Amino acid sequence: MAKKKSTLYRNWGYLLLAGAVVLLFARDIGPLAVSGAFALCFLWLLLAAPTWCGAKNRSEGYCRNNTSGLLGGCRQVRQHKWQRFRGLVRLEPFRTVCRGWFTGAPQQIATCALVVSAIGVVAGLFK
Repeated sequence: MAKKKSTLYRNWGYLLLAGAVVLLFARDIGPLAVSGAFALCFLWLLLAAPTWCGAKNRSEGYCRNNTSGLLGGCRQVRQHKWQRFRGLVRLEPFRTVCRGWFTGAPQQIATCALVVSAIGVVAGLFK
C-alpha cells in the first residue's frame, strides 16, 4: 500500500506564495529574491499543484481525475496529457487552452494563485 503524502508536502507552493507576498512588503529583501520566490511558485502551480485534470471528455463534461499542475493531464488517460500540450504548442485561443482551469474549486484556487504569482514576479522586479 502506498504511503499517503502529508497535506503540507502536497501544498508547499501555497505557503511559498504567502511567504512571497510577505517578502514583497519587507524592506530588507532584494527584488531578485522576491521575484524568484514568485517565479518558483508560478512554476509549481503550472507543474505540481494538486488539481483535477479538467480535460474535455468525449461527452460534454470535464475529466475529474487527480493530476499534478494546471498543465498536466491525468495518469489514467494519456490523451488528456497530449490535449493540454497540443493546446500550448499549436497556439490555440487562450479560452480553449485554459477551459479546464475553472471547472472546480482546486483549479479556481490554483488559477487565482497563478495570476497573483505572475503579477508578483513583475511587482518584485520593480520593488
